[in-house]
Amino acid sequence: MKLFDLHCDTLYECCEAGKHLRENDLHVNCAAAQRYDHYAQFFALFCGARAPSEELAKGRDCLLDRPADTRLEHMLQTARREFAANADWLMFCRSAADLQRAADAGKAAAFLSVEGAELLPDRPDALDFAYDAGIRLITLTWNYRSRFGCSCAVDQGEGLTGAGKQLVRDCAQKGIIVDVSHLSEKGFWDVCETMDGPFVASHSDARALCRHPRNLTDRQFAEIVRRGGLAGINLYTPFLVCQSDSVIDDAIRHIEHFLDLGGEQALALGCDFDGCDRLPAGIGGLGDMYRLADRMLALGYPARTVDALFYDNAAAFIGRML
Repeated sequence: MKLFDLHCDTLYECCEAGKHLRENDLHVNCAAAQRYDHYAQFFALFCGARAPSEELAKGRDCLLDRPADTRLEHMLQTARREFAANADWLMFCRSAADLQRAADAGKAAAFLSVEGAELLPDRPDALDFAYDAGIRLITLTWNYRSRFGCSCAVDQGEGLTGAGKQLVRDCAQKGIIVDVSHLSEKGFWDVCETMDGPFVASHSDARALCRHPRNLTDRQFAEIVRRGGLAGINLYTPFLVCQSDSVIDDAIRHIEHFLDLGGEQALALGCDFDGCDRLPAGIGGLGDMYRLADRMLALGYPARTVDALFYDNAAAFIGRML
Protein backbone atom coordinates (compact mmCIF):
# COMPACT_ATOMS: atom_id res chain seq x y z
CA MET A 1 0.00 0.00 0.00
CA LYS A 2 0.95 3.64 -0.47
CA LEU A 3 0.72 6.43 2.11
CA PHE A 4 0.76 10.24 1.76
CA ASP A 5 0.60 12.22 5.02
CA LEU A 6 0.02 15.96 5.11
CA HIS A 7 1.58 16.78 8.48
CA CYS A 8 4.25 15.60 10.89
CA ASP A 9 6.57 17.40 13.30
CA THR A 10 9.49 15.01 13.06
CA LEU A 11 11.96 17.62 11.82
CA TYR A 12 11.24 19.75 14.88
CA GLU A 13 12.34 16.85 17.06
CA CYS A 14 15.44 16.51 14.91
CA CYS A 15 16.10 20.23 15.37
CA GLU A 16 15.47 20.61 19.10
CA ALA A 17 16.21 17.16 20.47
CA GLY A 18 19.04 16.09 18.16
CA LYS A 19 17.12 13.17 16.65
CA HIS A 20 17.73 11.82 13.15
CA LEU A 21 15.30 10.60 10.50
CA ARG A 22 17.10 7.37 9.73
CA GLU A 23 16.87 5.78 13.15
CA ASN A 24 15.06 7.17 16.18
CA ASP A 25 12.41 6.53 18.81
CA LEU A 26 9.92 8.84 17.08
CA HIS A 27 6.75 8.14 15.10
CA VAL A 28 8.49 8.62 11.72
CA ASN A 29 11.74 6.99 10.65
CA CYS A 30 13.29 5.01 7.80
CA ALA A 31 12.14 1.60 9.00
CA ALA A 32 8.52 2.76 9.28
CA ALA A 33 8.62 4.36 5.83
CA GLN A 34 9.89 1.14 4.27
CA ARG A 35 6.61 -0.62 5.11
CA TYR A 36 4.88 1.19 2.23
CA ASP A 37 5.09 0.77 -1.54
CA HIS A 38 5.41 4.53 -1.68
CA TYR A 39 5.48 7.04 1.15
CA ALA A 40 5.10 10.81 0.78
CA GLN A 41 5.22 13.27 3.67
CA PHE A 42 4.87 16.98 4.31
CA PHE A 43 7.49 17.62 6.99
CA ALA A 44 6.53 20.71 8.99
CA LEU A 45 9.01 23.40 9.96
CA PHE A 46 7.32 24.34 13.23
CA CYS A 47 7.28 27.88 14.61
CA GLY A 48 8.27 26.62 18.05
CA ALA A 49 6.88 26.07 21.55
CA ARG A 50 8.43 25.84 24.98
CA ALA A 51 8.39 22.50 26.75
CA PRO A 52 5.65 22.41 29.44
CA SER A 53 8.12 21.59 32.24
CA GLU A 54 11.79 21.96 33.10
CA GLU A 55 12.14 18.20 33.06
CA LEU A 56 10.85 17.94 29.49
CA ALA A 57 13.02 20.87 28.43
CA LYS A 58 16.24 19.13 29.45
CA GLY A 59 18.49 18.35 26.52
CA ARG A 60 16.46 20.43 24.05
CA ASP A 61 17.82 23.35 22.03
CA CYS A 62 14.70 25.52 22.18
CA LEU A 63 14.02 27.22 18.87
CA LEU A 64 12.33 30.15 20.64
CA ASP A 65 15.62 31.06 22.32
CA ARG A 66 16.97 32.07 18.90
CA PRO A 67 16.36 35.49 17.29
CA ALA A 68 13.00 35.38 15.50
CA ASP A 69 14.36 36.15 12.05
CA THR A 70 16.87 33.28 12.22
CA ARG A 71 14.47 30.49 13.22
CA LEU A 72 13.28 29.52 9.75
CA GLU A 73 16.84 29.24 8.47
CA HIS A 74 17.77 27.12 11.49
CA MET A 75 14.88 24.75 10.79
CA LEU A 76 15.84 24.66 7.11
CA GLN A 77 19.39 23.71 8.03
CA THR A 78 18.00 20.75 9.96
CA ALA A 79 15.84 19.73 6.99
CA ARG A 80 18.74 19.98 4.52
CA ARG A 81 21.01 17.97 6.81
CA GLU A 82 18.47 15.22 7.37
CA PHE A 83 17.38 15.01 3.73
CA ALA A 84 21.00 14.81 2.58
CA ALA A 85 21.87 12.14 5.16
CA ASN A 86 18.90 10.03 4.04
CA ALA A 87 19.14 10.53 0.28
CA ASP A 88 19.44 6.79 -0.27
CA TRP A 89 15.76 6.30 0.65
CA LEU A 90 14.21 9.79 0.61
CA MET A 91 13.99 12.54 -2.03
CA PHE A 92 13.34 16.23 -1.32
CA CYS A 93 10.39 17.25 -3.53
CA ARG A 94 9.08 20.63 -4.66
CA SER A 95 6.54 19.65 -7.33
CA ALA A 96 4.21 16.97 -8.62
CA ALA A 97 6.92 15.99 -11.10
CA ASP A 98 9.31 15.45 -8.19
CA LEU A 99 6.70 13.28 -6.45
CA GLN A 100 6.54 11.05 -9.53
CA ARG A 101 10.33 10.94 -9.81
CA ALA A 102 10.59 9.85 -6.18
CA ALA A 103 8.03 7.10 -6.73
CA ASP A 104 9.80 5.93 -9.88
CA ALA A 105 13.11 5.81 -7.98
CA GLY A 106 11.57 3.82 -5.12
CA LYS A 107 12.23 6.62 -2.64
CA ALA A 108 10.02 8.40 -0.13
CA ALA A 109 8.91 11.89 -1.18
CA ALA A 110 9.67 14.65 1.33
CA PHE A 111 7.86 17.99 0.98
CA LEU A 112 8.37 20.97 3.30
CA SER A 113 5.70 23.03 5.05
CA VAL A 114 5.70 25.78 7.65
CA GLU A 115 3.48 25.39 10.70
CA GLY A 116 2.76 28.87 12.03
CA ALA A 117 3.50 31.63 9.52
CA GLU A 118 5.19 33.62 12.29
CA LEU A 119 8.20 31.43 11.54
CA LEU A 120 8.68 33.47 8.37
CA PRO A 121 11.25 36.25 8.88
CA ASP A 122 9.68 39.70 9.11
CA ARG A 123 11.05 41.12 5.88
CA PRO A 124 9.59 41.90 2.41
CA ASP A 125 11.20 38.94 0.64
CA ALA A 126 10.22 36.34 3.25
CA LEU A 127 7.81 34.40 1.03
CA ASP A 128 10.24 34.42 -1.91
CA PHE A 129 12.91 33.07 0.45
CA ALA A 130 10.55 30.34 1.69
CA TYR A 131 9.53 29.32 -1.82
CA ASP A 132 13.11 29.23 -3.07
CA ALA A 133 13.98 27.03 -0.08
CA GLY A 134 11.36 24.52 -1.23
CA ILE A 135 8.48 25.29 1.13
CA ARG A 136 5.20 24.45 -0.60
CA LEU A 137 2.58 24.69 2.17
CA ILE A 138 2.05 27.22 4.96
CA THR A 139 -0.18 26.65 7.99
CA LEU A 140 -1.22 30.24 8.68
CA THR A 141 -1.28 30.05 12.48
CA TRP A 142 -0.41 27.72 15.31
CA ASN A 143 -1.80 28.12 18.83
CA TYR A 144 -1.01 31.82 19.22
CA ARG A 145 -2.10 35.18 17.91
CA SER A 146 0.49 36.42 15.41
CA ARG A 147 1.03 39.27 12.99
CA PHE A 148 -0.92 37.23 10.43
CA GLY A 149 -4.01 36.26 12.41
CA CYS A 150 -5.57 34.46 15.31
CA SER A 151 -5.56 30.80 16.26
CA CYS A 152 -8.70 28.88 17.18
CA ALA A 153 -6.96 28.26 20.53
CA VAL A 154 -7.16 32.00 21.32
CA ASP A 155 -10.37 33.45 19.83
CA GLN A 156 -12.62 31.89 17.19
CA GLY A 157 -14.11 35.31 16.41
CA GLU A 158 -10.84 37.04 15.55
CA GLY A 159 -9.63 36.48 12.00
CA LEU A 160 -6.77 37.34 9.71
CA THR A 161 -4.93 40.63 9.91
CA GLY A 162 -4.23 42.71 6.83
CA ALA A 163 -0.82 41.05 6.66
CA GLY A 164 -2.47 37.64 6.90
CA LYS A 165 -4.81 38.36 4.01
CA GLN A 166 -1.89 39.58 1.93
CA LEU A 167 0.02 36.41 2.78
CA VAL A 168 -2.92 34.32 1.53
CA ARG A 169 -3.02 36.28 -1.74
CA ASP A 170 0.74 35.99 -2.17
CA CYS A 171 0.72 32.24 -1.48
CA ALA A 172 -2.02 31.71 -4.04
CA GLN A 173 -0.09 33.71 -6.62
CA LYS A 174 3.25 32.04 -5.93
CA GLY A 175 2.01 28.45 -5.77
CA ILE A 176 2.25 27.78 -2.04
CA ILE A 177 -0.66 25.80 -0.58
CA VAL A 178 -2.62 27.61 2.15
CA ASP A 179 -3.40 25.53 5.25
CA VAL A 180 -6.19 26.52 7.67
CA SER A 181 -5.61 23.95 10.44
CA HIS A 182 -5.20 25.81 13.76
CA LEU A 183 -6.84 28.92 12.29
CA SER A 184 -9.87 30.54 13.95
CA GLU A 185 -13.31 30.17 12.37
CA LYS A 186 -13.31 33.86 11.44
CA GLY A 187 -9.87 33.36 9.88
CA PHE A 188 -11.17 30.38 7.88
CA TRP A 189 -13.87 32.50 6.29
CA ASP A 190 -11.41 35.35 5.78
CA VAL A 191 -9.34 32.93 3.70
CA CYS A 192 -12.45 32.07 1.67
CA GLU A 193 -13.09 35.74 0.98
CA THR A 194 -9.46 36.44 0.12
CA MET A 195 -8.74 33.64 -2.36
CA ASP A 196 -10.82 31.78 -4.92
CA GLY A 197 -8.95 28.50 -5.19
CA PRO A 198 -8.61 25.37 -3.07
CA PHE A 199 -6.81 25.14 0.25
CA VAL A 200 -6.25 22.46 2.88
CA ALA A 201 -6.89 21.75 6.53
CA SER A 202 -3.83 19.54 6.80
CA HIS A 203 -4.55 17.94 10.19
CA SER A 204 -8.11 18.47 11.46
CA ASP A 205 -11.09 16.26 12.35
CA ALA A 206 -14.89 16.67 12.57
CA ARG A 207 -16.28 18.94 15.28
CA ALA A 208 -19.69 17.29 14.96
CA LEU A 209 -18.12 14.19 16.55
CA CYS A 210 -15.68 15.85 18.94
CA ARG A 211 -16.34 19.43 19.99
CA HIS A 212 -12.75 20.62 20.00
CA PRO A 213 -12.02 24.07 18.52
CA ARG A 214 -9.26 22.54 16.37
CA ASN A 215 -11.82 20.48 14.46
CA LEU A 216 -13.78 21.51 11.38
CA THR A 217 -17.48 22.28 11.38
CA ASP A 218 -19.58 20.58 8.72
CA ARG A 219 -19.96 23.94 6.97
CA GLN A 220 -16.20 24.42 6.86
CA PHE A 221 -15.62 20.95 5.48
CA ALA A 222 -18.33 21.46 2.85
CA GLU A 223 -16.51 24.58 1.70
CA ILE A 224 -13.23 22.65 1.42
CA VAL A 225 -15.05 20.02 -0.68
CA ARG A 226 -16.69 22.68 -2.86
CA ARG A 227 -13.31 24.22 -3.65
CA GLY A 228 -11.60 20.91 -4.39
CA GLY A 229 -9.40 21.12 -1.31
CA LEU A 230 -8.29 18.54 1.24
CA ALA A 231 -8.76 17.76 4.92
CA GLY A 232 -6.24 15.49 6.62
CA ILE A 233 -7.49 13.15 9.35
CA ASN A 234 -5.61 13.87 12.59
CA LEU A 235 -4.94 10.93 14.92
CA TYR A 236 -4.42 12.96 18.11
CA THR A 237 -6.80 11.43 20.65
CA PRO A 238 -8.28 14.72 22.04
CA PHE A 239 -9.40 15.62 18.49
CA LEU A 240 -11.02 12.20 17.98
CA VAL A 241 -12.89 11.69 21.26
CA CYS A 242 -13.83 13.52 24.43
CA GLN A 243 -12.43 10.83 26.72
CA SER A 244 -8.79 10.10 27.50
CA ASP A 245 -8.24 7.10 25.21
CA SER A 246 -9.10 6.33 21.60
CA VAL A 247 -9.14 3.33 19.27
CA ILE A 248 -8.81 2.98 15.50
CA ASP A 249 -12.60 2.90 15.08
CA ASP A 250 -12.76 6.44 16.53
CA ALA A 251 -10.67 7.69 13.62
CA ILE A 252 -12.92 5.77 11.23
CA ARG A 253 -15.98 7.54 12.69
CA HIS A 254 -14.48 10.87 11.60
CA ILE A 255 -13.62 9.45 8.18
CA GLU A 256 -17.18 8.14 7.78
CA HIS A 257 -18.65 11.49 8.84
CA PHE A 258 -16.64 13.36 6.23
CA LEU A 259 -17.50 10.75 3.58
CA ASP A 260 -21.18 11.28 4.35
CA LEU A 261 -20.64 14.99 3.63
CA GLY A 262 -19.38 14.21 0.13
CA GLY A 263 -15.71 14.05 0.98
CA GLU A 264 -14.61 10.96 -0.94
CA GLN A 265 -12.15 13.04 -2.99
CA ALA A 266 -11.38 15.57 -0.26
CA LEU A 267 -10.07 13.29 2.48
CA ALA A 268 -6.42 12.54 3.20
CA LEU A 269 -4.21 11.74 6.18
CA GLY A 270 -2.76 14.42 8.44
CA CYS A 271 -1.69 12.21 11.31
CA ASP A 272 0.26 14.81 13.34
CA PHE A 273 3.01 12.28 14.04
CA ASP A 274 5.70 13.55 16.43
CA GLY A 275 3.48 16.52 17.20
CA CYS A 276 1.18 14.57 19.51
CA ASP A 277 1.62 12.10 22.33
CA ARG A 278 -1.73 10.29 22.40
CA LEU A 279 -2.67 8.12 19.44
CA PRO A 280 -5.38 5.46 19.00
CA ALA A 281 -4.56 2.12 20.60
CA GLY A 282 -2.70 -0.03 18.08
CA ILE A 283 -1.06 2.87 16.26
CA GLY A 284 2.35 3.71 17.65
CA GLY A 285 3.48 5.66 14.62
CA LEU A 286 3.82 5.62 10.85
CA GLY A 287 4.70 1.94 10.71
CA ASP A 288 1.32 0.93 12.16
CA MET A 289 -0.90 2.82 9.72
CA TYR A 290 -1.63 -0.37 7.78
CA ARG A 291 -3.86 -1.29 10.74
CA LEU A 292 -6.20 1.59 9.92
CA ALA A 293 -6.37 0.46 6.30
CA ASP A 294 -6.93 -3.18 7.29
CA ARG A 295 -9.72 -2.22 9.68
CA MET A 296 -11.48 -0.11 7.05
CA LEU A 297 -11.32 -2.97 4.56
CA ALA A 298 -12.61 -5.40 7.19
CA LEU A 299 -15.58 -3.08 7.81
CA GLY A 300 -16.44 -3.19 4.12
CA TYR A 301 -14.99 0.07 2.81
CA PRO A 302 -14.06 -0.32 -0.87
CA ALA A 303 -10.35 -0.52 -1.61
CA ARG A 304 -10.67 2.58 -3.80
CA THR A 305 -11.92 4.58 -0.78
CA VAL A 306 -9.04 3.41 1.38
CA ASP A 307 -6.52 4.11 -1.40
CA ALA A 308 -7.99 7.58 -1.92
CA LEU A 309 -7.69 8.41 1.77
CA PHE A 310 -4.20 6.98 2.15
CA TYR A 311 -2.56 8.36 -1.00
CA ASP A 312 -4.53 9.05 -4.15
CA ASN A 313 -6.43 12.18 -3.08
CA ALA A 314 -3.30 13.90 -1.77
CA ALA A 315 -1.26 12.91 -4.82
CA ALA A 316 -3.98 14.20 -7.16
CA PHE A 317 -4.19 17.46 -5.22
CA ILE A 318 -0.42 17.94 -5.50
CA GLY A 319 -0.74 17.24 -9.19
CA ARG A 320 -3.23 20.09 -9.53
CA MET A 321 -1.47 22.55 -7.23
CA LEU A 322 2.27 21.96 -7.69
